[in-house]
Amino acid sequence: MRRTLTRPSALTALVAGMLILLPVLAFLQYRWLGQLSDADRDRIERSLKVTTTAFVQQIDSELARAYVSLQLDAATVRQRAWAGYADRYAFWRAAANEPAFVTDVFLVVPDAARPEVLAISRWSVDRRTFNPTEWPADLAAVHARLDLEHADFEHNPERVFGRPGTVLTENGRTLVIPFSQLAPLPADGNARVEPAFGFTIAQLDLSVLERRIVPEAVVRHFGPHGADSYHLAIVSRDASERVVYESQAGDAAVLRTRADIDQPFFGLGPDQFPLLRQAATTMRTVQNPDGRDSRGSVFVGVFGRRNPSAADRPPPAGDGSRWRLLVGHRAGSLEAAVAQVRRRNLALSFGILVLMGISVGLIVIAARRAQRLARQQLEFVAGVSHELRTPVAVIGSAADNLAHGVVQDAARVKQYGATIGTEARRLGETVERVLEFAGIQSGVVRQPTAIAPVALVEQALAASSRLLNEAQATVETTYGPDVPDINGDPAALRAVVENLIANAVKYRGQHAWVHVSVSNGLAKRRGEVLIRVEDRGIGIPAAEQARIFEPFFRGSDALTRHIHGNGLGLSIVKRVVEAHGGRVSVVSTPGTGSTFTVHLPVLRQTEHEPATRDVQGRAVRADAR
Repeated sequence: MRRTLTRPSALTALVAGMLILLPVLAFLQYRWLGQLSDADRDRIERSLKVTTTAFVQQIDSELARAYVSLQLDAATVRQRAWAGYADRYAFWRAAANEPAFVTDVFLVVPDAARPEVLAISRWSVDRRTFNPTEWPADLAAVHARLDLEHADFEHNPERVFGRPGTVLTENGRTLVIPFSQLAPLPADGNARVEPAFGFTIAQLDLSVLERRIVPEAVVRHFGPHGADSYHLAIVSRDASERVVYESQAGDAAVLRTRADIDQPFFGLGPDQFPLLRQAATTMRTVQNPDGRDSRGSVFVGVFGRRNPSAADRPPPAGDGSRWRLLVGHRAGSLEAAVAQVRRRNLALSFGILVLMGISVGLIVIAARRAQRLARQQLEFVAGVSHELRTPVAVIGSAADNLAHGVVQDAARVKQYGATIGTEARRLGETVERVLEFAGIQSGVVRQPTAIAPVALVEQALAASSRLLNEAQATVETTYGPDVPDINGDPAALRAVVENLIANAVKYRGQHAWVHVSVSNGLAKRRGEVLIRVEDRGIGIPAAEQARIFEPFFRGSDALTRHIHGNGLGLSIVKRVVEAHGGRVSVVSTPGTGSTFTVHLPVLRQTEHEPATRDVQGRAVRADAR
């Protein structure tokens, strides 16, 4: 036997393609989001480093400008050329962001009368000169350290450049600036080293830095209110770890252990020579219109002393930075922030893929339902056409025979008349079913009234008597005691019972037997009336019981047995009952019979304006027209 291969439908090909495409898209999306997250992490990290570098350079630039502007050289001190220094000092104050950052400037040189003693003078802005003074108490530690430097210089003048081990004191309040070791440029332009021992000391007001300069720099580089995306803290690098600045209370305690950036700053170290050169270029004195510094070149001694001879000399403090800038992302860390964004993107991307899958599934379901509905409609059209054509053909043929005198016998005429009547009723029932279905679809509403269920069943049996008699059916009824009234459309509910009785007769099998019962029930703590129609017919296969209430559906037995019908009866029954707030259930065993049960809510005794639902389920007042 030869098998023919069926070509897959477009719908099957679409489903197969989507089943393959969606996992591939999900995998590619996962890889792409991973690469995107890595790129985002690198970008954010680079951006954060650039921002923190710009921030610390702004703070350190304040020190660098003060350093290069207030530095002296031996020639200026020897010649006491204070006018040029005064101009340079005024220019620095005019150009500095916060000149109040420096409170006092001192000059430290060996005493002229006693060279082994270091003398100190204070700069007077009004007199434009240095005036001798006593060593301030808060400079005692600096005084002691400079004495050690002086002794070392006296023993080794050719090996040192006359500077302390650190430029900024540990508490950050004093800037100690050694003399420039380059003499002013001579006419030949060749600079020469002129060893000299001396210092300019600038006392700093940290409150100006902490309350004005730092907050302004934070806003400039990280945004208002500290930072929109980061926690910021500045702490001192000494043992006290004093909190200088916090974007929010408690940030310093958290960021000490898990900062994304830990940047030392506020100091002048060997790595900041370019910053000092830039400050020197920016802060050139106004003494030389040609832009040349009278000191020839700014010498910056920030590389530490070599071979100190004093054993008790304090070592340099690393790179000379006194503060730490701690920055941490508000998500906990940069990794956590990137992971959070990645999870959100993954959820969004996979959500879109899931929606695509659901959409494809819905399209498949809708397409299959449309195909099934189209097939059922074709079967309906064929069935209705047959149901209409057959009675019309029979009626037309009988009418022609009677009209042309083919039949003249009285008994035959009577038989022809009965046939015409039977076929007319069959035609009318078919038309009635179609009209009922059309009425349900259009939402036709009739006025609801109180109905006695037993009387409703009796009326339906009476209306079905001709059908029952023709089938020679045995009818049994059982009515429970005190069955309450129901609220609804009498004609529609009577048609429901008639339809169930007609189905019991139509699918009766060898012997027609119909049992109709009415009883009380209970559903969700509310009373209901149960109307059962039972038969001992061919039954309904279990696979078809869930679909028998669909429009145009006809069971396989009905088609094989050539039982007349259009597939609308049970659909009409279900919709009418549901419009009355009830439901329909079925219990059936193939070869044994079926039992259809209509569940209808009872009429409440307190309802003065009985109401029901229209066939579309909308609430309708009793006086609706």
